[in-house]
Amino acid sequence: DLAGCRLCADTRLAELGIEHLTDNPVKSLDPQGHRLQLADGDELPYSRLLLATGGRARCLAQIPRHLSNVFYLRTHDEALALRGALIHGSRLVIIGAGFIGLEVAATARALGCQVTLLEAGPCLAGRILPEEVSWALLDLHRQHGVDVRLNVVLEGVQGNERAESVLLVDGRIVPCDAVVVGVGMQPNIELAVAAGLAVGQGIRVDDQLRTSAPDIFAAGDVCEYRLHPEGGYQRQETWRNAEAQGRHSALNMLGHDLPFQEVPGFWSDQYDWSVQTVGVTMQTLPSASRALACGGRLLFYLDAQQRLQGACGLALGNSVAKDIKLCERLIVARTPLSISMLNDPECSLKQLLRL
Repeated sequence: DLAGCRLCADTRLAELGIEHLTDNPVKSLDPQGHRLQLADGDELPYSRLLLATGGRARCLAQIPRHLSNVFYLRTHDEALALRGALIHGSRLVIIGAGFIGLEVAATARALGCQVTLLEAGPCLAGRILPEEVSWALLDLHRQHGVDVRLNVVLEGVQGNERAESVLLVDGRIVPCDAVVVGVGMQPNIELAVAAGLAVGQGIRVDDQLRTSAPDIFAAGDVCEYRLHPEGGYQRQETWRNAEAQGRHSALNMLGHDLPFQEVPGFWSDQYDWSVQTVGVTMQTLPSASRALACGGRLLFYLDAQQRLQGACGLALGNSVAKDIKLCERLIVARTPLSISMLNDPECSLKQLLRL
């Protein structure tokens, strides 16, 4: 239901005095003249500009785009098209074991599809999840009947108008009724590049979300920023980050000059389980961990001063959410913590906040 997905109704935009232009994309940006040129030839002047151009699904060269049963998942129309293909008993091949691939696999199994999940790497969601959680998710998906194949290389697909099977480099053939490709996102930086703004893997910004051009800001999936002043640039492709940066860039466009210090985080629901993270969790092995109810686990990552930098939890239902929220408060507090207390499931995280 597209209406239910709208963040703000047209009537509300009108009440706020916001002019909403559609079907007339920006073709070029003039940072020196503070003007935009639209597709119909009109120009719009600006005093402050926010680039929130998002991204598009990354495509695979081995798979022709015209095949009617090959799906990417980024837009509302793509979601509707995929929904029609998830038929009980159908054979679904998913390429890529990031969160798109994993969540589609879980949903498809719940709908009775036969699911084969192909991943080029050695583990699930390897770029963003700790190894221990990745292996736990692998067990979870296999327990639910997903045929997970790791370290596989895609050769292409067989079929003319429709994909009839997926061909791997080692010669194996995987028959299919539908294919979902979930291999990441391509940020929409073309407008920024043409305008001469600094870019890397996204549009680069300072700690106040300003780009390299005066009066131009960037936010969301397309925004590349430093989590720490001494750290490298990164993009956060999460709902949480897009919302936080949208609010923060608006404040700074109004002259508040506030550094963006939001702690990153994300969650993913698969079957009856939820994986949730906050902060930075991938730089080292976990410093401490504790068992959670029903076989769940909570991992903690500390810096050299024993201050919490990140946490990752996997638990049944939404039971880990409270712990993750407390971990976020501990990250912000920057208080040295005891590893033995973090390891002890009887020691309340709320108690550590009082130390």
